Amino acid sequence: MSEDTRRVLLVAAVLVLLVAAVLAFWRRHESLRPQLLQAAVVFWVEGEEWASDDVGPRQPQERVWAGVLLQFRQGKKPARFLCPFPKVRWQGQELHPEPLAAWPSAYGFLKAQWFTLEPAFFGWEGVNAGSADKLAYGEFAAPEMGSELKAPVTSEAHNDDFLTQPVAGNTLIGGVTRFKVKVGAYARPQDLLPWASVSSPGAREVAEVPALWRLAEVPEGVNPRVSLAFRRGVFSFAPGVWPEGGPGWPLPLSPRELVVRHLIMTPQAVAALAAVGDPLAEPWGPPQRLVVGDGLWLSEGGRPLRWRNDVLPGDAVSWSGRWAVLWADDGNGTLDFPDTVLLAWMQPPRLLTLGEVAAATRSLELRRVVRGAP
Repeated sequence: MSEDTRRVLLVAAVLVLLVAAVLAFWRRHESLRPQLLQAAVVFWVEGEEWASDDVGPRQPQERVWAGVLLQFRQGKKPARFLCPFPKVRWQGQELHPEPLAAWPSAYGFLKAQWFTLEPAFFGWEGVNAGSADKLAYGEFAAPEMGSELKAPVTSEAHNDDFLTQPVAGNTLIGGVTRFKVKVGAYARPQDLLPWASVSSPGAREVAEVPALWRLAEVPEGVNPRVSLAFRRGVFSFAPGVWPEGGPGWPLPLSPRELVVRHLIMTPQAVAALAAVGDPLAEPWGPPQRLVVGDGLWLSEGGRPLRWRNDVLPGDAVSWSGRWAVLWADDGNGTLDFPDTVLLAWMQPPRLLTLGEVAAATRSLELRRVVRGAP
């Protein structure tokens, strides 16, 4: 065998070995490429030890963060959890996930897209089996939360972004917030598409999505659980549909169950929450008719009504299917047009004056809460 032939064979052998080594490396690299298994949203309140999928009711001033609990696996290795929070209570388990820096950097990096889960419709009158889709939730992009796997929770609503100004009820402080997050694994920072992604439960599974409930400042006498109704759509139902849905009801939850889980509201449910904290309660005495006077509301006999004596915050007035919770006196002690009520009708509950109510109706039914009953 000539010298040249030996050289050629040597080079060929080296090339074969190099190719084999590259293929072996590539196969191992691909065999360990992370599989994104699931993502979940958890909350952490600054100053507390544990993050959780249920942090309970929080005060408006508390700073809360949303974070991703990400589960992935490499090859046949055990599944691993990553999270920006070192201690997490999730689905009844106490977890100690690895930090986000433990993501295998050879496979790029992780980015998040955050969405709020909010009512797709603000309200609807006479919902039946054929219009039950109006009770659905939508997924709304929340770009202000950035692309990190940890973001401060804001109170910004997005289901009214298409309007020139926010829906009045969406400006109230407090209420329930739910999020969906989509986590993508990107090979390079400039890539527009991830090579893999996984999402937490979204609008279709909204009843199972962890929620952050922020309390609101409410007048003395109004049950603080009324904030569970804030930013919820307000609906009424056709005869025979409330409470169980009736024949042909297409949703897995009945109207009553949707209200109990605070996913939707009816006008009366909002008033019941404000009265006693139970959306299905009926804590009112017999209705009393009120009529419009000269800038104030009068009893049917023409007598002005006094706060503390005749009405209290948390009592309600109703007309034509609408309910409004008596919220605050303007300071003169008389039930008059400048006084404030919380109206629940065809959009998230909102504050307005009794003068605005008088522009819509000339008579009301006063529903006084029966207090102090055994």
